[in-house]
Amino acid sequence: MAQVWAARMEGSRGFHKVVALKTLIPALARDPQFQRMFLDEANLASKIHHRNVVEILDLGDTDGVLFLVMEWIDGQTMQQLLRPGLRPMPLSPAIASRIVADAAHGLHAAHDLHDDRGEPLGIVHRDVCPQNILIDRDGTVKVADFGIVKAFERLGDTTQTGEIKGKGEYMSPEQAQGQPVDRRSDIFSLGVVLFEAVTGALPFQVLHDLVLPQTGVPEPPRPTLIAPHCPRDLEEIIVKALARDPRKRFQTAGEMASVLEDFLMRRSGVVTPAHVAELLLERCGESMEEERQRIAAAVAPQQRAGWRPKPGATLSAGPPSEGRRSARPVPRQGLGGLMRAGGDALRPVALPWLVASVSTGVAVASLMFVALSRPRDQRSLVDPIAVQIEPSAAVVRLNGVVLGVGSQVIARPMPGVSLSVDVRTSDGVSQTVEITSESPARIQLNLARKGEAGTAAPPGSRVAPAPR
Repeated sequence: MAQVWAARMEGSRGFHKVVALKTLIPALARDPQFQRMFLDEANLASKIHHRNVVEILDLGDTDGVLFLVMEWIDGQTMQQLLRPGLRPMPLSPAIASRIVADAAHGLHAAHDLHDDRGEPLGIVHRDVCPQNILIDRDGTVKVADFGIVKAFERLGDTTQTGEIKGKGEYMSPEQAQGQPVDRRSDIFSLGVVLFEAVTGALPFQVLHDLVLPQTGVPEPPRPTLIAPHCPRDLEEIIVKALARDPRKRFQTAGEMASVLEDFLMRRSGVVTPAHVAELLLERCGESMEEERQRIAAAVAPQQRAGWRPKPGATLSAGPPSEGRRSARPVPRQGLGGLMRAGGDALRPVALPWLVASVSTGVAVASLMFVALSRPRDQRSLVDPIAVQIEPSAAVVRLNGVVLGVGSQVIARPMPGVSLSVDVRTSDGVSQTVEITSESPARIQLNLARKGEAGTAAPPGSRVAPAPR
């Protein structure tokens, strides 16, 4: 849905800071209806001010570029903390509870937000997952990406009925079924995150929106069956958060946070962000430092002498530069840094400037995209792959895990790695495509009629028989 860049924001008298700049992918940014919905939702999210929520500094549309400016998080996602290498690494019950309690505090601040007239705004995140829980270098936990999924769902209501956005394995039953959701849906998702953090596994293989109406939601396994070390009182907290009936869950994220704080005091004493930071540096410190140095070098001032952005300027090609190499900016998923495409191939280069009306309180600011070059004779390893699927209600799995329903954008795998994308319709038509680093940027699959084979896979992809 979006790409995130490191950017430098400049003001008067030498003021500057690194921020995160999120731009919508062009296909969405060109849709006037989605623009309005996205900006409405982002405007609501910008009203959330809490130490456990990523703050939105500005939002707007400049020369057709729909963007958000957010605080930069010098750290990693919870997903990276749980999987710093090839295998998942569960957290101790104390650290997992500290992270999830802090995330719950942030969610409660958002859920409880009121407008100037005292009316509740009804903010629901809808995509609570480890990728959207960020951890700063000092151990501060921040929830990111409020509002974007709702804008996507609202667009789907008018274009592709039944299309559900979000990460299926973290969805509440009501969200997976396309029913109205409230704050308790986020509590269920946070329960899935806590289950995964303690056990290293997900409680559900799938929350299948096409099967749920017929079979119902399975009871989650008790965490102690997977992780015998999980304390029983923490297990009861997880089980309550994962209740199928929203009325049986914690009714607010604040209530869940309070229960987790009580658990920590009983079992572990005081567990602070400093303890989280210690583990973060142990597991991810090397990659974080490499990332920090690369970003610091890339966002350093690079304009030619005498060139300054003009107040009120818009998207431009930036300062004059003879012989400037063209480099496609490399997107990152999440807010903690830049996506790494592999080793020595990455190095900072001079890039165009984005000069936008981003308020610093004193002057119009300028923003510079940060990107990394790539070898000219290789396909960019991080160019995503768009899998376009008909019908839009077909369920998509990546290596057995549900991505969602309908067309998906998938990160390009590294050389030598293949990903299995399985698409299945409600009437049993299925197709599996293997994606590699050489796959084209767009793959089309058509399973519209029962018995009809999907579109032949382009070079670099292989159509495999559907599993029986």
